[in-house]
Amino acid sequence: MVSRYHSKIFAYIYRMSKNYHSANDITQEVFIKICRNIKQYNSEFLFKTWIYTIASNTCKDYLKSAYVQKTVPGFEMGDNVRDDEDTPEEFLQKQDEREAIMEVLNQLGDIHREVVVLRFYEELKIEEIAVVLNIPVGTVKSRLSHGLHNLKKLLKEGGEELG
Repeated sequence: MVSRYHSKIFAYIYRMSKNYHSANDITQEVFIKICRNIKQYNSEFLFKTWIYTIASNTCKDYLKSAYVQKTVPGFEMGDNVRDDEDTPEEFLQKQDEREAIMEVLNQLGDIHREVVVLRFYEELKIEEIAVVLNIPVGTVKSRLSHGLHNLKKLLKEGGEELG
């Protein structure tokens, strides 16, 4: 289970927390909670949805804590791992693109960024996002629509094109 979901959960939490070290801590906490609460899993829902619900709630709790608000610095890019198939030039170009996208995503409000990340980075369906965030499907659609609108606007202002 850990090997299957660790990198996805870490990536999601990293995009939400904007801090590499915090994302590591939160990810560890998520998997501890999963192990402790595995008997509470309801097979009515996808296992992936249950895990993302735990990840979302754990990340929100962590970010709300007074400790984090006072001590965690802003955005850090974290480890940059080069794909062996990439040339150094391709790696640098991809790294620049990732940094540019993260900068724009970080300009979105938390509620819009979270829905955009879950939909396009984590590839969850609208209904799964609603379960993860415990909000109505219509609210997910609205937040996604507003988030994408704001993202397009920010990309146009920055001279970037939306692919």
